[in-house]
Amino acid sequence: MTRGEFERELEQYLAQRRRGTPRFTFARLTRSFRNYLKSSPKKKMPEPELPPEIQKYEEGTPPEPLEMPGEEDIPAQKGFFTKILESMGLISVEPKKHEEIPAEQVQQMLVKDELNQDMKEIAKIALTAIKHMPPEQLASFKASTEFSRLKALLKKYSLIK
Repeated sequence: MTRGEFERELEQYLAQRRRGTPRFTFARLTRSFRNYLKSSPKKKMPEPELPPEIQKYEEGTPPEPLEMPGEEDIPAQKGFFTKILESMGLISVEPKKHEEIPAEQVQQMLVKDELNQDMKEIAKIALTAIKHMPPEQLASFKASTEFSRLKALLKKYSLIK
């Protein structure tokens, strides 16, 4: 077979390949798959029979949380450095216990914090007013028992140093 014959046969082969349509195209495959899905009957799976100790839940109701026996007994894993420092006696790590704080107590804590902030503001205003007093009144105020009481209260609540 010479080079000319080979090229001629190759050209004929390629021409025949170009004329014919491919058997499978992506569009044909997707159409046939969609048709298969539409035509296939949907069978409902029968529910398996459950043992009597398993509870069945209605839709919409959350299941009750399961309690594992000895759940509290599982120790927390400690890190490498924590173990070393504990063995040296430099630190002691105790597992933290979760404390639930009642809502009333949280509300009281917020009120106290707000009260402390308000008292700080009042003290700043009072000290500003005292600084604006004339020198004679300032001297008599510093000599009074009210000034010593004011200083004691401000120190008590860490409003001054």
